[in-house]
Amino acid sequence: MLMMVADNNITQQQLELLKSFKYITNETQLNEVKDLLHLYFKHKLDAAIDNAEEKNNYSQFVYEEWLKLKK
Repeated sequence: MLMMVADNNITQQQLELLKSFKYITNETQLNEVKDLLHLYFKHKLDAAIDNAEEKNNYSQFVYEEWLKLKK
């Protein structure tokens, strides 16, 4: 069944990650892995936001002006 799923646009990297899940044996481990993935993607998002802010010279002032426009 896994090969059938792999033919439906799952990348090789995603398939490797799925294979590693066979080592998760209880709910605690699953929750730990989920927490690690959340932290990883939070870090990636924070870095992307920091990059965009630096590239576009965004500051607190810019965000405050945007909030005023929404009112």
